[in-house]
Amino acid sequence: MNPNLKTVIVIMAFAATIFIPLEKTLAQDGQKMPVSVQRLLIKVRTAMDKNDYAAAVGLIQADQANAKSNTPCSHPIVCLALGNCFLMQKEMAHAESAYLTALSLDKNYLDAQVNLAKVYTDTHRTAKAAEAFLAAYELSDPPNPQYLYYAAVMALTNEKTQTAIRRFESLFSAHPDQVTRQWRKNYANALVTAQQWKKAAPVIRRLVAQSKGESRIKWQETLLQIYLTMNDTGKALDLATTLSRRIPSEARWWKALVHIHLARGEYAKAFDDLIIYGFITPLTRQEKKLFADLSLQLNVPARAAPVYETLLTDPAGKKPSQNKSRQMIDRLVCAYRQMGRGDKALAVINRLDPQAGNPELLLLKGDVLYETKNYKAADKAFRTAARKNCSQKGRAWLMAGYAAWQYNDIVAGRSAFEQAAQYKRHRKDALAAIAQLNKSSQM
Repeated sequence: MNPNLKTVIVIMAFAATIFIPLEKTLAQDGQKMPVSVQRLLIKVRTAMDKNDYAAAVGLIQADQANAKSNTPCSHPIVCLALGNCFLMQKEMAHAESAYLTALSLDKNYLDAQVNLAKVYTDTHRTAKAAEAFLAAYELSDPPNPQYLYYAAVMALTNEKTQTAIRRFESLFSAHPDQVTRQWRKNYANALVTAQQWKKAAPVIRRLVAQSKGESRIKWQETLLQIYLTMNDTGKALDLATTLSRRIPSEARWWKALVHIHLARGEYAKAFDDLIIYGFITPLTRQEKKLFADLSLQLNVPARAAPVYETLLTDPAGKKPSQNKSRQMIDRLVCAYRQMGRGDKALAVINRLDPQAGNPELLLLKGDVLYETKNYKAADKAFRTAARKNCSQKGRAWLMAGYAAWQYNDIVAGRSAFEQAAQYKRHRKDALAAIAQLNKSSQM
């Protein structure tokens, strides 16, 4: 499980002011709008009611031309109306300009600030949107928590995670009675993105309690991953156990239990959970390998061997390639050796290396032959592996010496031990064997 909660769903559900009531007062001086402005807005609103936004823009522009004004509009509310008309036509650059002009005429004009934030959001300028929403929150009276929420979400979308977290926490502190689940979801997203696991865990536990269906499962998975990331396998185990017992047909909880028990070194329990998991859903190749590895580790080689055999053969049933995982080959051979089936272990090696050209497999073959007391063949395999420069050349010579000694070829044995003595790791054993041979020959 590797949860990535960085994706943020931004629902722009606020009602940006599009139609302005004629009785609206000026934000700065509290005086009523001039009669000329009221008359203009009546005409503009009539055109907007008909969805004829181009005509509404034309009315405002004609009015300003008649007034011989050098600005797009002479009053904040007229600028707002102009911006809204452009916004409805998706002419974002013109809308932005009109809202900025409104704010230059009245820096405390909340409606213009909110709509400017919407323009930045719709044009994916998240940094500007975050600051515009924060400004809107600071202008609103009483403070509107939605604006602070959007300021946090936009900061998170802009990858300013710490800023987003601070804003979410300010939001929850200032407006505790208005907190929604969606707010907590995005706060959790921010905490997970920032890897603040201890803060995230209680938030996500609450989301688990508030959610249903697939959403709840996703939060439960996230909570499990957080516990594991914090190395709190106790809490992870308690949660996964509860979930697996509550919904035993849900494969993901058994899979989680497998990984938790593995992390705790509880291999027998991991194996039991993996068996149940395999009944619920087909195992992947990697999971099959884990099943075989655990079987071998728990001394159940008869279960491991057929799985390794399957993994070493492609779906078409062709002979396994020499390039297959050496580790898997070693473990398959080990499984057969544990079962006392040296014949099958040799058959595997011969099938993988029919020309006896792989020095590593030759060394393994020598081990199996020595174990089954086929000393002459073992001697030959070890010497060939050494001459082909296998990775454990010193050990290959040492084992060749022991094999020759077993069938009383003292000369061959001494020669192999002398070769092994050239390798520091095996020097002591090789010299001891030579000394023993010399002693035996003098008797």
